[in-house]
Amino acid sequence: MKSRISSLLFVFFLSILSSSAYSRDWHEYKSENFTVYSDVSAKKAKSLILDLEKFRRASLLLTGLEDRPENSRLKVYHFNKSRDFDELSGTRRIAGFYTNTINGPLIFSQENKRGILNGGEIMFHEYVHHLMREHGNMRYPKWYSEGFAELLASAIIKKDSIVIGNLPKWRLYGLEQGPLKAKQIIKPDLTKKGGEYNNRYYGSAWLLLHYLFFSEDSRKNSYNQATKEYLTKINEGGDALKQFPLYYNIELKELDVALMRYLRERKLSGYEVKLTKDDIQLSKRKLSKNEKLLVLAERAIDLEKYDLALRYLERAESKSTSSPAIDSLKANILFYKKDYESANTLIEKISRIDEIDYRIATNLAIYFFNRLESNLESNHWDNESYSKTLEYTDIAIKMNPDSLSAYQFKWMAQQRKGNTIDALKTMMAAYQQNPNSIEINGSIGFFLAELKKPKLAKPFLERTLAWSHDAKIRAQTKKLLKWIEDDSAVAAESTEKQPK
Repeated sequence: MKSRISSLLFVFFLSILSSSAYSRDWHEYKSENFTVYSDVSAKKAKSLILDLEKFRRASLLLTGLEDRPENSRLKVYHFNKSRDFDELSGTRRIAGFYTNTINGPLIFSQENKRGILNGGEIMFHEYVHHLMREHGNMRYPKWYSEGFAELLASAIIKKDSIVIGNLPKWRLYGLEQGPLKAKQIIKPDLTKKGGEYNNRYYGSAWLLLHYLFFSEDSRKNSYNQATKEYLTKINEGGDALKQFPLYYNIELKELDVALMRYLRERKLSGYEVKLTKDDIQLSKRKLSKNEKLLVLAERAIDLEKYDLALRYLERAESKSTSSPAIDSLKANILFYKKDYESANTLIEKISRIDEIDYRIATNLAIYFFNRLESNLESNHWDNESYSKTLEYTDIAIKMNPDSLSAYQFKWMAQQRKGNTIDALKTMMAAYQQNPNSIEINGSIGFFLAELKKPKLAKPFLERTLAWSHDAKIRAQTKKLLKWIEDDSAVAAESTEKQPK
């Protein structure tokens, strides 16, 4: 009897802990360039968003890029050691991760003893890539973009300054094996995979950037100016490996020796960037229970965790102003799970509402697009679903031109219809909203290649290859670029053989 009571108390205690993981208040914090959603204390959340702003300022100062608003504001979801983070990440072994969506980049992090700025190097590494895409609009060679991201991700943030150039401790193991040869850094073997190789490559790229930026040789040989001219040449189509010795006036074997000496001497001093003391304005807003659940469900869908998203939505309060948004999202998940009757019931309920916002309109468009796709699998063209998809995407875009998901489902519906010109127009309208989106550039490049328009496809595919870290997308993009290159070579040879 005593053991049974103890067991019941233990279960009761666990249920309290479980509910407490979801009972913390969530707030939305906004600065000029970031949005943070979090259930940590206000002090910690504000410290996080202030450090993000400092990191951004220092990055722009060091790169010389123009300080202007990005096309897509970075959103951070910072959890107070709750099970939400573990469920979204799918593992308990990481402190944070980064993902791209068509509506912008997302960072997920968890409160830990060391704090996000010490434990979240991968997030800052990826944010540097985002910043360089948004402000630079250049195609950087892999060694430069990865080395530069490592250089900034190892920054130490202080009250009024940031120290750049510190040794990235997470790459120490790779560097202790010795850096890769200069040729392997500048023209990497993209078929090589695995954590050990990546660790060594990123560490070597960091070392090369550090050498070119901060070494005594850099000051003597004006490597900073050489880097600007070199990158310009690469963007004009120059070969990264062939151009390197020409612009830096150093043979690759000499560079191998210089890098080994530089690493051995350990004169890897950081560079301190002073920051102005301008006040950074922050706003704070408490999220209702339904708002919090809706936000988490949307992020679960971004990560393709549909069962988790449905569990969030099923805990929502039914009588709430946010219920239509929850119902419209829930309908899409139910349709995905082939519960067509329940999904249709929710859509009919929403259709009776007089006013909807852009999120509901987007969800309705997605629902009707999914219905269109389902009917196409049975070789049936559903004109009503097609018309509804366009109707609701247009409503969403009119309400919020930044809602790139709406553009995406509109052009996909137009592609299914065979309206090539209309689909391209919609794609280019989305491109105008965010020309640095990996997803939009990839979609346009792949579609133009499918239409046998290699010259038009090439710049979009080149940007996709330069920016994407997705192995599958990179492989597809490289294959298409090789096809374009071979096609151009054949065309040139054919022209040469023509009688003069």
